[in-house]
Amino acid sequence: MPQRLALAVMIMLVFPFALARAQDPGLGDDAPPPLKVWLPAPLIADESSEAYQLLGEHTGAFSERAGIGVQFRIKSAGTVGGIMATIRAGSDVAPGALPDLALIRRRDFTPTQARQYFQSMETLFSSSLINELGRALTFGQIPLDETVALYGLPYFFDLLLAIYTPEAGELGAAPTFDDVLASAVSFHFPAARTNGLNQTSYLQYLSAGGSRQGEVVSEINETALQMVLEFYQALVAAGQLSPDVLGVQSAAAYLADVSNRAQAPQLAVAHASDYLSLLEQNPALAAASIPTAGGLGASALDGWLWVIATPDLSRQSLAARFLEWMMEPVFHANLSLALHHLPTQSTALTGSLPDSVDQQFFADLLSSAILPLPEGESGAASRLMQEALARVLHGEATATAAAREAVAQFAAR
Repeated sequence: MPQRLALAVMIMLVFPFALARAQDPGLGDDAPPPLKVWLPAPLIADESSEAYQLLGEHTGAFSERAGIGVQFRIKSAGTVGGIMATIRAGSDVAPGALPDLALIRRRDFTPTQARQYFQSMETLFSSSLINELGRALTFGQIPLDETVALYGLPYFFDLLLAIYTPEAGELGAAPTFDDVLASAVSFHFPAARTNGLNQTSYLQYLSAGGSRQGEVVSEINETALQMVLEFYQALVAAGQLSPDVLGVQSAAAYLADVSNRAQAPQLAVAHASDYLSLLEQNPALAAASIPTAGGLGASALDGWLWVIATPDLSRQSLAARFLEWMMEPVFHANLSLALHHLPTQSTALTGSLPDSVDQQFFADLLSSAILPLPEGESGAASRLMQEALARVLHGEATATAAAREAVAQFAAR
């Protein structure tokens, strides 16, 4: 990096913290420097929000009891100048200005980035917290040689699910392909995918008997793919789905329309956070798992986790104490409720959901959810399946022909 640019980046990183330090009343001369904690704007963008107020009150109690100050800074996520971009730049030119802790998206938590920019959390937490998180720990683990290590503390979960309007009838918690076709709903899902297969069809393919190796698809099961493609072929033929969905990147493209036209029979793929947020304006909406051939509950797990960026061992210990405090179940539940997310602690789940919501539905979906197909996954199998879906939606091939051709092309690689 040129010297002038490096100096500019260093100033950009250091100045906000110098200003915050000057404004901090402190906890006494013997207190350690305040923990620097970065929060993502997509979750907490407003310091006047209920979530930020809850966070401030809980953190104030921690500082008073532990004698450790905490300074929050809200930063964007997934953009230039965002949390990950700044950590990557700062690790080279201004490591002292990096945060001690940051709350990041799971999609930014790749093994390569974790090993390069974050610190291992192994041995930092109490056995009671580790036992409480249980299976959820895999959300923050990365492979190291022949084992796995904890590099991120799972904090919020978000699940892929389906939202349906009252006019869709009684689809139930786990609708089948036949249920969706019989209900005559308009089906919405984000079918666009730059590399590989979209998440909805990926889950449906696995539920139909397809397999994966780790988090990727390494082969094509023709029978499973054909079952999925036949569903979409039937939807298009019945006028329940438009080929235009191939250009839809996220649920944000159609959720407002679904909520505003709740009197029409509609079924839309979205996240749990979308559903819990929409319920505040439209309590008549219902949730179900992604439609599958056999009505098996299927979902992909997304969310947020805490990472430690500081290489200073003493700061890592202070950060771990703060995170243990943040995992207090009642607070964790209340913060999750305010942010329309699900807590990673099962003991906090009940308190994180509105009374009108079927809590067992979310508990069951969490227990069966899998990690999503990685955003950068561009293997031949998933790419060919996405191309087969596009051909079926455009009427260029039948489900049977498209599945057969995908298998043949994969075999010819």
